[in-house]
Amino acid sequence: MELSTAPISAGTAQHFAKKPTAQARDASETVTAPRPRVLESGAILAGMVFSTVLLSGFVVYHFYVQALFSTGLLVHYGLILGLFYCTIAYQLNRWGAARRGFRDQSVPETDAAELLKSEAPLVTVLIPSYREERRVLVSTVLSAALAQYGNRNIVVLVDDPPGDAESLQSSLAAIEEVKAWLDQRSDLLRREASDWLERWVFGRFSAEGEAKRLASTYRLVAGWLEALSGDLRAQATEDFRHVDTFLTDNVILDLAKRCRRDADRLERADLGIAQVDAEYRKLANLFCSDVSSFQRKRFENLSYAPNKAMNLNAYIGLMGGRYAVAERDGKRFIEECGAEEACDFEVARPDYVLTLDADSVILNRYILTLVNVLEKRPNVGVAQTPYRTFPNGASAIERIAGATTDIQYLVHQGSTHFDAAYWVGANAVIRYDALKDIETTQPEGDKTVKVFVQDRTVIEDTGSTIDLLERGWRVQNHFDPLAYSATPADFGALAIQRKRWANGGLIILPALMREYLRAGRRIRRLPELLLRSHYLLSPVVGNVAVLALMLWTSSEADSIVWTPLIMLPYFLLYGLDLRRLGYRPHDLFGVCALNLMLLPVNFAGIASSIRQIVTGRKGSFSRTPKIADRSFIPPYAYLFNLGILALMVHFAAKALAAGQYAGAIIPIANILLYGYGLTRFVGVLEGVNDLSLSVAQRLSFLARPVKALARAGRGFAGAGAQTARRFAPVPALSAVMLVALPWGLAAGDANSETTGVAVNYSEAVSDRFAAPRDAAASEARSDVAARIAGQIGSQQ
Repeated sequence: MELSTAPISAGTAQHFAKKPTAQARDASETVTAPRPRVLESGAILAGMVFSTVLLSGFVVYHFYVQALFSTGLLVHYGLILGLFYCTIAYQLNRWGAARRGFRDQSVPETDAAELLKSEAPLVTVLIPSYREERRVLVSTVLSAALAQYGNRNIVVLVDDPPGDAESLQSSLAAIEEVKAWLDQRSDLLRREASDWLERWVFGRFSAEGEAKRLASTYRLVAGWLEALSGDLRAQATEDFRHVDTFLTDNVILDLAKRCRRDADRLERADLGIAQVDAEYRKLANLFCSDVSSFQRKRFENLSYAPNKAMNLNAYIGLMGGRYAVAERDGKRFIEECGAEEACDFEVARPDYVLTLDADSVILNRYILTLVNVLEKRPNVGVAQTPYRTFPNGASAIERIAGATTDIQYLVHQGSTHFDAAYWVGANAVIRYDALKDIETTQPEGDKTVKVFVQDRTVIEDTGSTIDLLERGWRVQNHFDPLAYSATPADFGALAIQRKRWANGGLIILPALMREYLRAGRRIRRLPELLLRSHYLLSPVVGNVAVLALMLWTSSEADSIVWTPLIMLPYFLLYGLDLRRLGYRPHDLFGVCALNLMLLPVNFAGIASSIRQIVTGRKGSFSRTPKIADRSFIPPYAYLFNLGILALMVHFAAKALAAGQYAGAIIPIANILLYGYGLTRFVGVLEGVNDLSLSVAQRLSFLARPVKALARAGRGFAGAGAQTARRFAPVPALSAVMLVALPWGLAAGDANSETTGVAVNYSEAVSDRFAAPRDAAASEARSDVAARIAGQIGSQQ
């Protein structure tokens, strides 16, 4: 994307020579809040009662009427209780969301007017960025710069490796591109506000003239925004057209429409001096031109830890200080300056910090709305609107994975009803005082660094929520969807993201229990504990229960047929929620298939948590790729899913052959789900291609000691050399055996720094593993194969 920074047209110059005008309009439109959906909440409650009564009835029937007490049946019911726990938690969250309704939606006019002034509380927008594409950075920075608010600044935390000059230059150029566009237009709007003050001071006030001038200015701004939208649309690529279209339609053109409405209103208005002054102030602050970048890796005494949390922490730790840059032994250091000392730069101390992922976009009223929430509720440390996915995804997996993300939006809204919300790190407005309350320090090499957002796990926002709770702060989810984020468009990228999400819950659970036991009011907080614990444990409980029930082969196997009856209210509600969010009810089948495809990914994340608990070593943070090409499919996930599909075929054939038709129902259903998931979401040929590349690389790696042994054997006579050659194939055969196993589970953490035969899907792999979508493009495929082989080889 390239934003036009050419000199503004002669028509614009003529506009600013016109006569004055004026009035002030509040930036928020009052929305009538509907009453909580009593009927919906009642239906959800009835569904929970139905599932509970049905499960209780089956327990009574099996254990008391039929007096069955086999170990197999007990284990079976234990697994059913695990699924019941997950479904009840979902329904309880949805009941809370229904009770909340849309009561939080509007900002009072008087509050909005105050927050549009330059004297409003300062909000610093932090955008952590790592090797982002230009279009990604341009979109995110633009959405923050165009958000309605009177006093904010934007800092892009560029974390590209200093040695990667191409990536670094691209990131900095994208930031400067947006800044240049904003500077040019903001200067003209501020000049217009300054001219108004001059006319006012010298008594040249004309209500009619100021109204016309203000209306003309708003139309000019609308024209700028419409031209910008046209430029971005023209530069959009097919793979990301839905994302770029969302930005232009819902951020840029939405603001343009507001400006045109303001122009129409002002032309007919009878304005006083105060109203005119307020409108010019609003125009002066319409665009945020205070956009800058910061690179922590340029300074030796800041954290270099490779994760988003420490990138944020490095800059938050500088807030409110004055600093000089010193050089010693060819290295740069940041040193704090005294009040009277000369300094190189200052970092403002904000009232609020907005953290915004580089692949996210916020709507125009995001900052205004959430700051109002924080101003009204002094015990709230984090206000957020859980993000939804960009609509109209280009691929099937992006659309269905996006559906699961949007479902989580409703879940988060319900958790707020029970005061059980978690901080979701993609976007949030955080009270600076709350961050200072949870500030700690930790050693990193030979230096000590400040920590605000904890990095004990790769889900830093979830862990920091417990820190905030321990110090009396709450998390508030605003009901109105005001933020949108990208969803991975291929299975490889989605596996990286969801593996990270599944990693950390087990580690954080003890901290949650300590906070619950210390805080008191334990009976009243039981629903909160249920929902918070489910948020942390669902990857373990839900996935283990689903897998175990699929593999159930005990003598009571036929009893699994009644299991879906207990889940019926859950599936009905889930399907209705999909429809409410703009999806088709039958997308529920796709969601189930995708969740099965992600079972091994979730298990890999759980394994990473267990390894960290046992060894005390943190896993590395793996960033989700945001590229047009397909990402590398983890071999462990592909093999695992093929293996489960084969088992389901075996179970179905065995049941049918034995005449146990009821026992064949679940295996056949799973065959349909796995077949659909492998062909629709993963790609059978793509999986084989990536698996073969990985196997070839492993065989190549294991062949190295064989070649060395063979060379050494030439120095020995007779039997010694023959023995060496006789055992030469052993490493290759061992490799084949390893390939046959789901090594992702055995080898451990795909995000870790393991060696040997485990593939390390770390940030380098996330950014560089890409295979072309067009299988016929043999030349591109060869290039990708070489890159994948190189990446895997670099981890050995």
